[in-house]
Amino acid sequence: MPKVTVVGAGIVGLTAASLLPKTCDVTVVARNLPGDELTHEWASPWAGAVFLGLDGSSPREQEMQINSFAFWWQIAKTHPESSVRDETPLEKVWYRGLMPEFRVMEPHELPKGSKLGMSYKTVVITPGVFLPWLRQRLEKSGVKFIRKTLTSLADLKNSGYDILINATALGARHLADVADKHMVQVRGQTVLARTGYNKIFMRHGKDYTYVIPRLDGTAILGGIKQYGQADPELDDNITKDILRRVHENLPEYFPDPKPSGFDVIQYNVGIRPDRPRGVRVEKEVKDGEKIVHAYGTGGGGYVFSWGVAKEVSKLVDDFLFSGVMSKL
Repeated sequence: MPKVTVVGAGIVGLTAASLLPKTCDVTVVARNLPGDELTHEWASPWAGAVFLGLDGSSPREQEMQINSFAFWWQIAKTHPESSVRDETPLEKVWYRGLMPEFRVMEPHELPKGSKLGMSYKTVVITPGVFLPWLRQRLEKSGVKFIRKTLTSLADLKNSGYDILINATALGARHLADVADKHMVQVRGQTVLARTGYNKIFMRHGKDYTYVIPRLDGTAILGGIKQYGQADPELDDNITKDILRRVHENLPEYFPDPKPSGFDVIQYNVGIRPDRPRGVRVEKEVKDGEKIVHAYGTGGGGYVFSWGVAKEVSKLVDDFLFSGVMSKL
């Protein structure tokens, strides 16, 4: 039985482990694991976690996102306990006609100053529920989890794997034998608040604003993208600005722009692992080691997840098949 080690237990690592051939003996190795206390050392638990097609995606990235949505949609229908649920939001272009119930919004439906709006059905995910749920399902299927901090992929060289999957996100910049300088930190800040608002609102442009309901009486309010920054401390001025923007876009649901006018549960700061050069999903043989790289999804980890996992599974199959052919 081929042994495959997945490095990284974020959303990309877990979905990759889920879609590997059933003939593989799979181990996930990571510093941080689903179910741990919240820490800024990894991004997946902090994500808004909603499926929205990402603007500026290459054709290959679009295909991965489309494939990912198909998996999310199926999970929403068959496993509501996972926290994946379907709901309806708005925005942009290449996925026109691909998403359920897609339509262009009427002018009277748009917030003030908006030029274009789209509405369609999608899914929302609660990371704090979904990640431990998926880990539990993987463990039941025989996948092993090991906590370990790595300084390089070579740290695992003698651990007995046949193929290594690098799903380390921002770690790809710091691992000595990967050292991907295209990976950058992007600071995000959000607010978790109680609200009866149950639709996803997403506004792009200079007034980048979103409201992502968890469909449990709460919603994530955002947002901000600060490239090259990683300060984990809360910025009160950014919080006030987020709440002001949410109020201005949805005044009927959030009538008071002041923090005291919101039923806040907690304030969040998360560091996204972005790769402006694009997602890296490719195989490599380095120093005799068979490696599949799977990282660089930026703020779209959940958007890409299952689609990246499908590509990873194909690349693992390529390695396994080439090994069989070389023996014939």
